[in-house]
Amino acid sequence: MAATGTLTNAVEVLTPTQRARLAQAARSDTTVAIIPKAEVGQPFTRPASPRPTLTWHFTARNVRDVAWAAAANFIWDASGYDGVLIQSFYPPEANADWARSTEYARHSIKHYSEKWFRYPYPTAINVAGPVGGMEYPMIVFCGHRAGDRALFGVTTHELGHEWFPMIVGSNERLYAWMDEGFNTFINIYSTLAFYRDTAPRDRGNAIQWARFAATGLDVPSMLLADRVPPPLLGQAEYNKPATGLYLLREHILADTARFDAAFREYIRRWAYKHPTPADFFRSMEDGLGEDLSWFWRGWFYRTDVVDLAVDSARSRTDSTGTAALVYISSPGGLPMPVDLRLTYANGVTEAVRLPVEIWFQGSHYTFRRLVPAEVVKVEIDPGQNFPDVRRGNNVWTKP
Repeated sequence: MAATGTLTNAVEVLTPTQRARLAQAARSDTTVAIIPKAEVGQPFTRPASPRPTLTWHFTARNVRDVAWAAAANFIWDASGYDGVLIQSFYPPEANADWARSTEYARHSIKHYSEKWFRYPYPTAINVAGPVGGMEYPMIVFCGHRAGDRALFGVTTHELGHEWFPMIVGSNERLYAWMDEGFNTFINIYSTLAFYRDTAPRDRGNAIQWARFAATGLDVPSMLLADRVPPPLLGQAEYNKPATGLYLLREHILADTARFDAAFREYIRRWAYKHPTPADFFRSMEDGLGEDLSWFWRGWFYRTDVVDLAVDSARSRTDSTGTAALVYISSPGGLPMPVDLRLTYANGVTEAVRLPVEIWFQGSHYTFRRLVPAEVVKVEIDPGQNFPDVRRGNNVWTKP
């Protein structure tokens, strides 16, 4: 039996052995079997009782919903993290990788707690079931057939919902992206930390988002979820907001510490409250100390795309030295900072960053500067950090 909340009558419903194992698990950072596979269904797993039925009592505070799960054949294991009991319940026929469920869950709770906001509840439970994934306060359900990275992915995603929308109570029906999108964003970093990757493989990946945006199927994340065509929900409410926040943190601000402080402050301010998009935008701008209306508007309210182009370049030499003029444009409509790589005739390369403000006066800009030699090649975003839908116009080479 598993449910939202703390079990308050363990003496009545668990055996002394099970209670001892739970106490051990609560102090352990590795998985401890409470009911191992070999004991599933055995009579001795049920405490002696004069009554034919057992009643389990749970209590919970600061929750917006409850859920429970019961089965005669659950394997049950657990571990602990900073006073939180991490538990998994799954049947013997579940994918064998469910033996790592508690490890995955513990990593997720620990990562989100230490990076964003301390997990406030006494327990976190993952239950295997006939679902893709679903979240409730303190208990989530993940597909029993999922394994390996898929099981980690769904586990860290569903547990991420404990922060959005269980702690920060955004309205999922009105603003699904503040629920699924923020959660998918924090999942990116949980996954990178667990697998020691350096860049996201799927959601958050700029190149993959650019491929989708180039199809013209994008819809504004601000649309009510029931107005979004079902095949596009994953992009509009999960991937797009997550990719946008990743882009903002890593490449627009290029200041992860400043972003993280602002995002943590948003969570702190709005814990157990009900923020709207405007509350999020204001809180982030307050924490970051800058106006990001151009980004919120283009990324969340509209479907403009990133398309930065090098139109041409030329060099001019006079008595003061050699000057370069680089002509760039932003025909896609969504402004971004511009990372340029200049290659000179002497073989030297130089990286230059132009701020997003260059686009505030229009979609064309001329970059001028003194250079050590004639410019023979100009490339925009050589690291492919931005979701540019047409990379063919990102490079200019002197004829």
